[in-house]
Amino acid sequence: MINIVGLDKEQLKGFTNSEEFQKFPFAPISELRELSHIQNPRARSEDILLFLAYSEDDLAGYLGILPDDITNSKGEKFHFGWLSTLSVSEKFRGKQIAQKLLYAAEDSYNKSLMITEFTASAEGLYNKLGFFDYLDPKKAVRYYFKSNLAELLPTKKPVFENNKKWLKRLDNLLNIFIPYLSNGKNHLYKVTKTFDKDLEKFISQQKTNPIGRSSPEFRWILDFPWLSREREQPNYLFSSFSKDYEMFWVNIYQQQQIVATMLCSLRNSHLKVHYYFGNENLISDILPKIIKKYKVKMMTIFDDKLNAAINKNKSPSAIYKRQLLRKYLIHKNLKEKIGKDFQYDFKDGDGDFSFT
Repeated sequence: MINIVGLDKEQLKGFTNSEEFQKFPFAPISELRELSHIQNPRARSEDILLFLAYSEDDLAGYLGILPDDITNSKGEKFHFGWLSTLSVSEKFRGKQIAQKLLYAAEDSYNKSLMITEFTASAEGLYNKLGFFDYLDPKKAVRYYFKSNLAELLPTKKPVFENNKKWLKRLDNLLNIFIPYLSNGKNHLYKVTKTFDKDLEKFISQQKTNPIGRSSPEFRWILDFPWLSREREQPNYLFSSFSKDYEMFWVNIYQQQQIVATMLCSLRNSHLKVHYYFGNENLISDILPKIIKKYKVKMMTIFDDKLNAAINKNKSPSAIYKRQLLRKYLIHKNLKEKIGKDFQYDFKDGDGDFSFT
């Protein structure tokens, strides 16, 4: 018999340090994710953040949810959950545990769920359940500025993981002969890891997307990342460690006033712009400065306007580009409540992407 147990904010506190957690054969959540979920400004006290599936007394699988809010064109706010993690132990495959976890999440969140960044096998399961619809996918461009074989090839074939140090040496050799192709414009800018009053004031005056992040959420994102720079979470399937990882704001100034800003993450020389506010041409102008400053090898942008500005201004210039696509699923019930013709306009940081 499969038993599903849900943990809310209060029940999740200290869970990773509990005697029960230490006995699990695999970790259903990392210590940093636990802290971040508890601090989520949009998580309500009654929200279930982690679902655990037990077969008798054995942990068989788990499902993590990131609560959020979305506002439709009429100003109506809807509370929902992003499906963040879903895993079932190989020992218990074939017992429909994933389905049972999803049904529990559906019931707990009143059929208000969204999903993105799923594997092909998970996508098949979601389609089989029949209660999700596709939203318009987001297009991205990945820009390559330097050779980055040590990060790219191991994701293609496991054999490259064993030769990573040699790939790094090859990258270093090749990159001696590959210059950065653009310098950017000399706008005054500042890199900061704090969300101060000037930045808060500027963002509050900008047009936001339907998720509508504000200062509490941005402070939460900065203060509670899911990646440790010190150690990996033992027996955890999802990302929990990166020695080379940081998140920061880049503020652009004119006459001592912020006129544009972007929230970036940098992991293993890979730059992402999760959110930006202000004119996309100014962001495009300053990106080459950031790329040079942090020795960025590749950059991914999930924003049509910013990609168009980069293409038009040829700033930053890349040695190679490729297109990417990110799919989204929404529960049919939530889609109907929000409005069938609603434009979702997600940003790259929406969902759980700002944390990893």
